[in-house]
Amino acid sequence: MRKVFCSALILCLMASAAFAQAGNPPGRGTAPGSATAVAKTAVVSPASATDELIGLLPPSDVIAVVDINRLFNELLPRMASIQTGGLDKMARELAEFTQKTGIDPSKVRSAVLGFSMEGAQGKGVVIVSGLDLSTPQIEAAMKEFKTEFKTSDYKGKTVFSILSKVKAPEAGPLSVKTDETALAALGAQKFVFGDLSVVRNVIDINSGTAKGGVSTAMTGALNETRASALLRFALNVPENLKQEAAGQGDLFKSVSAIKMILGTFDAASDFSLSLDTLMRTASPKDATELEDGLKGLVSLIKGIFGGGGSGDPKTDLIGQLLDQVKVASNVNDVSLSITLPRAVLDQLTKKAAPAEKTAPAEKKP
Repeated sequence: MRKVFCSALILCLMASAAFAQAGNPPGRGTAPGSATAVAKTAVVSPASATDELIGLLPPSDVIAVVDINRLFNELLPRMASIQTGGLDKMARELAEFTQKTGIDPSKVRSAVLGFSMEGAQGKGVVIVSGLDLSTPQIEAAMKEFKTEFKTSDYKGKTVFSILSKVKAPEAGPLSVKTDETALAALGAQKFVFGDLSVVRNVIDINSGTAKGGVSTAMTGALNETRASALLRFALNVPENLKQEAAGQGDLFKSVSAIKMILGTFDAASDFSLSLDTLMRTASPKDATELEDGLKGLVSLIKGIFGGGGSGDPKTDLIGQLLDQVKVASNVNDVSLSITLPRAVLDQLTKKAAPAEKTAPAEKKP
């Protein structure tokens, strides 16, 4: 669980790690004794700000919106009293980090993600709003994180290419391309981070020399999701992934009928977690077959693990998790929801007690 929150937090911290103490290195920035003008920014509604960020994305198979402002201002303060998954430790580390650097995380509004799929590998970017970063600040941030980088100019924007190896996130056969990772400030309190070629695409769109490529179907699907959720997403399932699913046997054949997946991931005030997804198919018949297939898969897994009540703590915990999975259909759509109550989450992250050491038997003389 700690990794889930760290992933979202790092998006807005990595480029501003030394915001306060390294904003003006020697020979650069504001001249000594000069006054710095304070810019007044217009109040922008969350919806319009999010639409603006999505408009900067090139064609994407996956788009998502993360409410980083809520993460910092609502959820992070509660982490300090929660030991589950090391959240209390992470909260202390972030508090020390922000105090050291003088960063005000509450200024970060949101982040949008856009990824296109090339086979089983995704390539894309994250665009963060709320921080107006200068080149010296980004350089200081890279150094703070001990990240090797080189700079280049692309159409008037300084692009920071990361030379240090970035571990590629993976989920089963899917992965994210990270061998050419870059970061650039876009101005107007926005910066972009991700694959170098896509970062350049975003700069083109931001400058007006290219147009955003997210389809109206994708944005329409995203707008169907709950706006107050921590994470909202829409996925246009690529044909190659459908074909791969169809080749995994009859149980997965119905998965190939999915045209789009949309949904939310959220955390309650006690850090109970919930995932709500909607899988859109072409017809009610496809939806019914998909519903039956998913229910059959859940039943199969329950059969393997006994569905709980076995007396084995690990097996019973898996049974409890499977009991939280709900599948239903409505016309062309199939919903799949998973709720992870705090009590179950505590069991998942609970460390096993160390085995008691048995004293060696005394040797008889």
